[in-house]
Amino acid sequence: MMRFIAWTLIVALAAGCATAKPQPTRTEAEEKMARDQQECAQLAAAEATGMGATMGGVGLLGFYLVLLGASEGVRWGVVTGGSRSDGAWIGAAAGAGIGLIVGLVAGIKEGAERHRQYRETYDRCLTDRGHSV
Repeated sequence: MMRFIAWTLIVALAAGCATAKPQPTRTEAEEKMARDQQECAQLAAAEATGMGATMGGVGLLGFYLVLLGASEGVRWGVVTGGSRSDGAWIGAAAGAGIGLIVGLVAGIKEGAERHRQYRETYDRCLTDRGHSV
């Protein structure tokens, strides 16, 4: 009887161990890839730190272009005739609109260029470390 109980316990233990699923572990290659991705992202971000300064400069450029467009609009509004106030306001509004559009386009262009630089740096870093991109 004792043997029967012992064998039953052994079989139950073996069955329990056989059905338990092991936790999936990350392989060494996956850990290296994750570490390399993080390091390359930090490197690319460090190279693109000028992005904030550039965006501030583009914002100032846009503001300058709005003012420049408004002043040119006022000048052309006055020159083309009509009452000074009507021509000045219409010209200022048109000039400000054109300055805003030019500033927005310049900002989008600069932002896209900075993002392209970030991606190139990130991809080059991963390639240099032996990963395919």
